[in-house]
Amino acid sequence: MGKPDQPRGPDGKWEPRGGGVVVVGVALVLSASGIGGGTGVGGSAVDAVGSANVSTARVAQSKQSARKGRADDAWRGLNLRRVRKAAEPALNCAVNSYGQVRDFFLRNPCKALDRTLFTLADPDGNTFVVSVSWVRMRQRSDVRRLKDLIDVDGTGSVTQLGAAALTTRGVRFTGTPFRSRPHGDLLVVAEGAVVSGSPDPEFFSVVVDVAAELPG
Repeated sequence: MGKPDQPRGPDGKWEPRGGGVVVVGVALVLSASGIGGGTGVGGSAVDAVGSANVSTARVAQSKQSARKGRADDAWRGLNLRRVRKAAEPALNCAVNSYGQVRDFFLRNPCKALDRTLFTLADPDGNTFVVSVSWVRMRQRSDVRRLKDLIDVDGTGSVTQLGAAALTTRGVRFTGTPFRSRPHGDLLVVAEGAVVSGSPDPEFFSVVVDVAAELPG
């Protein structure tokens, strides 16, 4: 799991393994999201989670939409606009992870890995990215062991899609907000990072919780 005080590799740096296509995609994400220039979303706030004023009923509806794979409906339910989306499948989890989590994958190879990066904007002009990784394991018992490991501070994580390009632009995943969700032979790992502005922390955590409900 990414954390504020956690190094991203032995030398304290990120260990991204994504290909060139991903970097280009993330560069477009950053450009479209307004790094170097503000971006806003029209509409008024709704009513009750943190200063973002989103009702718990709308949060519940967004989680329902996410569980059905309707990500855009989920974001709209939270009064968010999707600026960009980048996605990439992979087969090797070890080369797309770091820390003790990578060591775990070396001993227990995954069956498949899918990663998506959403860039979202709220009505106040705050922009942030939400990384979602779907890790499918060969054994269901490995899912619980992986969750127990990845949820502990300082143990590493799955490398977020396009992490290198994001870091060069000052966008870092600090581990807050973060959520992992097991489901059968699948572990969903969701994490957020601020691109610009100052999104409400409670609301940002809710957004990541909703993202973790996506089925992949």
